[in-house]
Amino acid sequence: MAKYLYPLTLCAALVVSALPRIAAAQDDISPEDAIRFLEQSSFGANWTEIQRVQQLGYAGYLQDQFNTAPSGWADLGLCPTTPQAPCTPTRDYYTMYQTQNQFYLKALTASDQLRQRVVFALDQMWVISAQWTGNFQAGWMDYYLMILENDAFGNWRQLMQDITLSPGMGKYLDMSGNFFVAGRAANENYAREILQLFNVGLDELNDDGTPILDGDGNRIPTYTQDVVVGFSKVFTGWRLQADVPAFTAPCNSTTTGQNCPNWRDPMMPVSPNTNHDHTDKFLLAENFGEDNVVLPARPESDPSCADAGGCVYQDLSDGLDNIFYNHNVPVYVCNNFIKYLVTSNPSGQYVSNCVAAFKDNGAGVRGDMQAVLTAILLDPEARTAPDPTVNPYYGKLREPVLAMTNILRNFNVDGSPCSTTGNPCTDFVLGETLAPAGGPSIPYRMDEPVFQSPTVFNFFPPGFVITNPDSTQMFAPEFAILSTTTELARINLMNALVYDSGIGMSADRPYGTRIDPAQMAGYYAGDDGQLIDGLNQLMMHGTMSDDMRTLLVNEISGVADPTAKARKAVYLIAISSSYNVQR
Repeated sequence: MAKYLYPLTLCAALVVSALPRIAAAQDDISPEDAIRFLEQSSFGANWTEIQRVQQLGYAGYLQDQFNTAPSGWADLGLCPTTPQAPCTPTRDYYTMYQTQNQFYLKALTASDQLRQRVVFALDQMWVISAQWTGNFQAGWMDYYLMILENDAFGNWRQLMQDITLSPGMGKYLDMSGNFFVAGRAANENYAREILQLFNVGLDELNDDGTPILDGDGNRIPTYTQDVVVGFSKVFTGWRLQADVPAFTAPCNSTTTGQNCPNWRDPMMPVSPNTNHDHTDKFLLAENFGEDNVVLPARPESDPSCADAGGCVYQDLSDGLDNIFYNHNVPVYVCNNFIKYLVTSNPSGQYVSNCVAAFKDNGAGVRGDMQAVLTAILLDPEARTAPDPTVNPYYGKLREPVLAMTNILRNFNVDGSPCSTTGNPCTDFVLGETLAPAGGPSIPYRMDEPVFQSPTVFNFFPPGFVITNPDSTQMFAPEFAILSTTTELARINLMNALVYDSGIGMSADRPYGTRIDPAQMAGYYAGDDGQLIDGLNQLMMHGTMSDDMRTLLVNEISGVADPTAKARKAVYLIAISSSYNVQR
């Protein structure tokens, strides 16, 4: 299928052709291959990181990233529930303004790019959202993100533990205060989502990601309502720790009696003898076809729970272990990570390779995130540029956040002064450009305001599918938020970043954001074809079709000013379907 430079829709974007290439060998990595690798493992390529990949090799670069210290999230502390001094201005403490700014600062400048890209993916898998309540505090989200950052390169089981007991998840999905009351069902919110969305999924899967079918050819559910009830009982008896008193860190309140809800420290059991459900609990089977595991009824002081500190702790540990060792977890987790990082429709072999790494890192350890990420990013399917004649549906639509960070990193928008203004090219106030609900009415709303997912299903569900021209279907999660409106917003955003106006300044955006014209003009040395070739290398890692190249050369040939010529070329590439599909 031909590539079209001026897209009216991106609905067929994943079937666009690209020039076939053979990926460079590990010891001879081309700039194009390094760029493609960085698109999958960071928030976008720049020449500093391109050269590092070439110098260290893929495996060496990953190890270097695993060893890089976390860049950290600012500890903004806690505030009383009702906005008040000294937690002022309200914008900084009771909205996502500060947290979104930190996110984009890290995405564009942090040295721990892989860790932060994984944090972004984890935040989309284990969703909590500031849309949960009004006056959602920046500090609440920051403490949750600290957990994701600390566990990004650790073990999946530890991540499960830390998120389960986090105040953010406890409040968002109602585990906090889920107390046993005789004759009343426990709250099922967290029990359902830790299975359906976070770990297991809805259907029993083979290790290659294909569904296991029954004798009639139907998919087989991974769990029943009885299992949800069993886990809802596992998660009883916990609540946020006591409010932090005024005048006591990290509570910022300076008013006696105006204490701060404790969203920093892990939840703790409260009167577990009465608040935890001690009846038996029907859980998952470990392997497909086996009997379900049943935790026995036992009082809080049962000797079998002594080492854990009581049965409220032992049931939680046993319940999380039951999920962690379920056969569906490796394939479900791998499938999601591959979709977020590399391609929406991985082959069965690609998924199986990742699953093997999840099950055993080579030293008998299950759930090692470094092994999983290495398997995903070094797999031949990730490292070999796709041949569209063999796999025309390879790749993924760039979600709005990554479309923006990629082009900004390509042209070194990192807070350095712009050549035209002397002020920073960005103030990192980019969350507003996505116009979160209730935010300013500006023409860049692409429906991905970071940390403000409309539901626990994220901005787009990983199982979203689109229909191909041949009537087959394929996974295309990011297309769930693609519409005529959001596509035009994407075009408007790219126009604003590339041309003089930039994302305009305001009281909340002291400098706005724009690409320095000098950065773009630096790719022009008097030859239109060479300009397009240089931008093709940087922005599309060499996959531009001959037809697209010819069209672009013709489009810019009548522009006399070198900077204007470069800008037009960058803009036209940035709004093309060929650029907006990461391949």
